[in-house]
Amino acid sequence: MRLSRDAFRRWEHKSITLLGMSGVGKTQISNMLRRNDWFHYSGDYRIGTRYLDEPILDNIKRQAMQVPFLRDLLRSDSIHIMNNITVDNLQPVSSFLGKLGNPELGGLPLAEFKRRQRLHREAEIRAMRDVPEFIRKAREIYGYRHFVNDAGG
Repeated sequence: MRLSRDAFRRWEHKSITLLGMSGVGKTQISNMLRRNDWFHYSGDYRIGTRYLDEPILDNIKRQAMQVPFLRDLLRSDSIHIMNNITVDNLQPVSSFLGKLGNPELGGLPLAEFKRRQRLHREAEIRAMRDVPEFIRKAREIYGYRHFVNDAGG
């Protein structure tokens, strides 16, 4: 069956997935659709706020504990560290994934890099399994007729 542009436009409820490598424009297209009454589900946002929130925070705290001033404040519960992940700011997720390389130059050892990649893969699978429920919520709770899944690549 071939789907024409006109047939697609006539559908009462549309649900699509944008899948591609980082930087190809998935989020930009999703934002354009959001301005035209589409519910925007960001897989990376879901990953960072639901499935990798704690490992991301643990990584940040591990870094902060290297600074004596921050270590003392953290250990006395004088400060609180939290993520500020948004659909437009996924930097904590990217920082957590890191880069393979020499730790003295900011890279991650192979074992740690693989561990983080495994955690991200598991989180990505779980976030994509959440899509049908979010399609339902978008329609039943928020009143959206159309749904765009902004997925990773």
